[in-house]
Amino acid sequence: GKQQYQDHKYLKAIESFQSIVFNHPGAAVVDSAQYYLGLSYFGNKEYALAGVEFNRLLLNYPSSAYAENAQFMKAVCFFEGTPRDYALDQSELQKAIRQFEEFIIDHPDSDLLPDAQAYLNKAKERLARKYYEAGIVYKRLHAYKSAKIYFQKVVDDFTNTPYGALATYEIADAAFKMHKYDEAARLFANFAVVFPKHEKVAEARRHEVEAAFRAAKVAYDNGKYSDAASRFEKFLEKYPDSKKANDARKYLEKLKQELPVASSDESQSGS
Repeated sequence: GKQQYQDHKYLKAIESFQSIVFNHPGAAVVDSAQYYLGLSYFGNKEYALAGVEFNRLLLNYPSSAYAENAQFMKAVCFFEGTPRDYALDQSELQKAIRQFEEFIIDHPDSDLLPDAQAYLNKAKERLARKYYEAGIVYKRLHAYKSAKIYFQKVVDDFTNTPYGALATYEIADAAFKMHKYDEAARLFANFAVVFPKHEKVAEARRHEVEAAFRAAKVAYDNGKYSDAASRFEKFLEKYPDSKKANDARKYLEKLKQELPVASSDESQSGS
C-alpha cells in the first residue's frame, strides 16, 4: 500500500489500505493504514473522504503516533475542500479555521506549527475577502448601512489580514457617504494613525479634512451659527494649510456679520 501511495497510484493504495483497516482491525499497523488511507484519498483530491479517515484515526486511535499529523491533515482537508471562488459557499473554510486554531492550541511545539499558521492565515484572508467584497457590493448599491455591517465583520474577525485595513477605510467612507461627517472625520483620522504606511493614508487625510469642513458647513446651513463658528475655528486650528482653509476663513467672515443677529434669534427661540 505504501509503495502504491508513493507511486501516486492512489486508487490502488486506497484498496490496499481499506483491506487492512476493514479486515484486520486489531493489527498493529492498522493506525498506520488508517492514516495512509486518508493520505491516499487526499492525494486523489477526495478531500471529504480523506477528512473522514483522518477523523476516524483520531477517534479510534487517539494515542497513535499519527494522531498529530491526522489532526493537521483533517484541517487541511477542510481548507482544500472549499471552493476557491470566494463568492461561493465558504462554510468548510470556517471549519478549517477552527480546526487549525485547535491544532495550534493542542500542539504548540509541533513541527507542523508553521504550516498550520500559514494555512490559518490563508484561510482567514480568503474569508475576509468574501465579507469585504460583499461590503463593496452593497456600497455600489448605495446601501451603506448594510455595507458597514460586512466591513465591520472584517475588522472584528480578520483585522490582521490585508482586508482589515481596507475594511477600516471603507467604514469611514460609508460614514462620509451617509453624511455623518463628524464620525467620518474621526474614523479617517484613526485610519491614518493605525495604518500609517497604507497606500490609502493620503486619501484618508484628504477625506478627513473634507468631512470636518462639511460638518462645519452643515451647521452653518442649518442656521446653527455659533456651532458653525466654533467648528470653522477648530478646523483652521487643525488644518491651517489645507485647501479648504480659505473657504473656512470666508465662512468665519460671514459669521462675524451674522452671528450677533443669529445669537439674538437663537435666544428668542430658546425662550
